[in-house]
Amino acid sequence: MNYGQLKAFLFLIILSVTFISCKSAKSNPGEGKADVRAAAIHVLSQFEAGEFSQIYKEAAPTFKETGPEANFLAQFQQTLKKTGTFKNQKESSCDARPDNTYVIIYRMENDRFITDMNLTFIRSKNGKMELAGIHEHDEPKK
Repeated sequence: MNYGQLKAFLFLIILSVTFISCKSAKSNPGEGKADVRAAAIHVLSQFEAGEFSQIYKEAAPTFKETGPEANFLAQFQQTLKKTGTFKNQKESSCDARPDNTYVIIYRMENDRFITDMNLTFIRSKNGKMELAGIHEHDEPKK
């Protein structure tokens, strides 16, 4: 799959999170933000290590509804080969939404792009923050 198909796949993930009702436990937004920051750091470290299978396995069920694990792995492995790993990861924002989802945005770069990566999380029934969506916006480096 090419880079455009990867972006389309990621867009579908975000759409699924937007339109699927999230069954998450009620939480304090401040507590949720601390939890989502820890979960995001975990996911970003998995990206850095190329542990895409583990990311998929630990993700929320709504994330997995967008496609099979094999597609997710293939797309991210291909992207990693083209662009290299992300560097200089800095949190841009972290927001709690009324539907108990949390979106945290990181600005980072790789060898070819400056990227804003939006990670959406929901709280599972057992209280753990789970990845529910990924969306990247890439700008070519000049």
